[in-house]
Amino acid sequence: MNQKLFIFFVFAILAIKSFSVTWVIKQDGTGNFITIQEGINASADTDTVLVYPGTYYENLDMTGKNITLASLEMTTSDPQYIGSTIIDGQRLESCILIHYAENVIIRGFTIQNGYGTWLTGNDGGGIQAVYVENGLFCNCIINNNIGQKGGAFYTALSNLIFSGLHISENSSALGGGAYFDNQTNITFDPDNLCDIYNNNAGKGADLFANYAVTAHVVVDTFTVFNPDKYFAEYDMDASYAFDIQHNWMELISQDLYVSPNGDDANSGFSPSEPLKNVSWAVRKIQPDSLHQLTIHVAAGTYSYAENQQVYPIGSKPYLSIIGEDMESTILNNDYAPCTLMGWDLNGNLTFANFTLNNFLDHIMSHMIYLREIDFMELHNITIDGNENFRWNIIGEFVEAVYDNVIITNNHGLAFSGISFGLHKGILKNSIIMNNSLVDEPMFNGSTSAMTLACYDNFQIENTIISSNSSTNENNATIAIGNLSGYDGYIVFDNCLISDNVSAKDYMMNVSADDGTFLNNVTFANNSSSFSTLRATNNLTMRNCIMQDDTDYEIYLFNTTTDFVLDVDNCNIKNGFDGIYNENNANVINWGDNNIGDNPIFDSLGTYPYALLSNSPCIDTGTPDTTGLFLPPWDLLYNQRVWDGNNNGEAIIDMGCYEFGADTVGVYYNELPVTNYELRNYPNPFNPETKIVFNLPESGRVKLEIFNIKGQKVKTLIDNNFEKGQHSVTWIGKDDNNQIVSSGVYFYKFSTPTKILTKRMLLLK
Repeated sequence: MNQKLFIFFVFAILAIKSFSVTWVIKQDGTGNFITIQEGINASADTDTVLVYPGTYYENLDMTGKNITLASLEMTTSDPQYIGSTIIDGQRLESCILIHYAENVIIRGFTIQNGYGTWLTGNDGGGIQAVYVENGLFCNCIINNNIGQKGGAFYTALSNLIFSGLHISENSSALGGGAYFDNQTNITFDPDNLCDIYNNNAGKGADLFANYAVTAHVVVDTFTVFNPDKYFAEYDMDASYAFDIQHNWMELISQDLYVSPNGDDANSGFSPSEPLKNVSWAVRKIQPDSLHQLTIHVAAGTYSYAENQQVYPIGSKPYLSIIGEDMESTILNNDYAPCTLMGWDLNGNLTFANFTLNNFLDHIMSHMIYLREIDFMELHNITIDGNENFRWNIIGEFVEAVYDNVIITNNHGLAFSGISFGLHKGILKNSIIMNNSLVDEPMFNGSTSAMTLACYDNFQIENTIISSNSSTNENNATIAIGNLSGYDGYIVFDNCLISDNVSAKDYMMNVSADDGTFLNNVTFANNSSSFSTLRATNNLTMRNCIMQDDTDYEIYLFNTTTDFVLDVDNCNIKNGFDGIYNENNANVINWGDNNIGDNPIFDSLGTYPYALLSNSPCIDTGTPDTTGLFLPPWDLLYNQRVWDGNNNGEAIIDMGCYEFGADTVGVYYNELPVTNYELRNYPNPFNPETKIVFNLPESGRVKLEIFNIKGQKVKTLIDNNFEKGQHSVTWIGKDDNNQIVSSGVYFYKFSTPTKILTKRMLLLK
């Protein structure tokens, strides 16, 4: 819209309104109404709702209303009324909702503290406008709003004019300032210029345009002069043109430091001058393929209530966001529908060393959302004890390495563990335990532990999937395969899958087009209404144990395409009779070395599914493990191939544990962030674990154990030590020599110059 048409449009609306009624809103009762919504409800087409100064704690619904809503700024041209006439959404829904309306004017307000109204998410924190024809939004401050799409503004299928808007300090998963969706036409007033800056999002910090939106953004001030897709994202045939008079900030091409006690006015260039907000550091930093940069996040708790931490924390290509350590660097999201987000990154990205929690009154969409990333590393992440969320970790079109990811005790509305859509890579050294779904989840086909659809090969290695549950018959524990049109195989190596509960007719479903391969996997004490594992495509099993509380261990589903089950050197409960081949439709290659005996688990010992000395599974695995691509250690980091029966020949055992083997000294944490290298193994443990630390110089060391309530349980060390590596074993007893209960414990390592705290899990 050119300037002449814009002026004509405004005067046309004002001419129509010369015949309308004006409804006066005053909080002192001397007007027509006290609340704005009462005025809106009373209004008819072309009426005006004129609002006197005050803070109005309302979530306004203007659906179908072709009216003007304005402060005294419209009648007086005095800008002071913008700041003194406030619509506060109370963090409940959108401050203003407008659907199916035309010839609408919103003018002269501060619009704040909205949270969005459900559309595809809680969209449009400040304003949600859908099917609005000829909408004018003029001379408003829109700040401190939160949304899923569009922190300040979400619009779809609309024709709108933005004039003199000040949009800042809003946050959303997508489009922190505004989200222009689905053929929306936005015209920026070239004379009464807008400001759009210092907004936050996982993607599109200021703007996000989608589905054939073409936006010519004419503003006085934007965050940066030349916005890339981090600041102004576009997708699905959308595009931008920019006319920017001033930029609000300069980007920095060097590492940055963040601390919960920092200050965003600091430079962030050193640990002594840290920033306070991780999201601000992401906005400020400028990595590229030649300057791969890191944001160093000091230990502490990051939440909006404690230190104004804004979520989500977005990302950029070639960026690493590294916490000091996973136990004591805690992201408590009490602010937004998503915590960590990476989207459309043509380069590598790393998140490492964090604990994630949510403390929202609203439903959280995602703890971690990953999409279209060339290469992703997620290391040393704990997500524990969260509720009221739809997805825990979700990823689409990502090649990734996930290492030491601990997902425990979460109770979700849809996917309580991991949901990987179109992935390639590896998940290793991880624990997915004690997660559950609500009785009526939001989506049928949800899983309590893992959903995986690979677009290429994917491997799960040295991982525990245990005690996850769903009581709804439409949902299982694990579902893996490919989406239509994509190939790839999936491999499970050295994994324990135990004690999971599913009301469906299977606990786990496998359907990878290029086959699923299970090597040295122990299935134990899982339950469902019919089978432990359902296969709908080729399945190969080597050295596995299956002893579960189900009618059948393996259910071969009768699909339109016949497939093959290969089983060798496995212990399957009830042997060949433990397989249900529906309509005898599929081929079973049953090796001569399979058995159906009791595996004789160490049910009363440290690891209840480890083998006792008289187990028939010792040294009865595949004699030649070439081609299985097993790691050199088992689930406890003991040597993988070992002479367990002392007959002079080392042969691999069945299952995830190697009986009698020596440790190979491999630890979970591959990203030590200090030269103290503090860690413990095994973890989880029962009843003892070894705590290892490295001293760069001689000095006094104190090592203490605390329970989850912060109460001290045991002092292990309080003495002087020489430079070098040292270790101490905790046998699971307190200072009174009493055995402690199972659960999460913390070990605190202190020297005169350093304090580190890490988490460990005692399982019985």
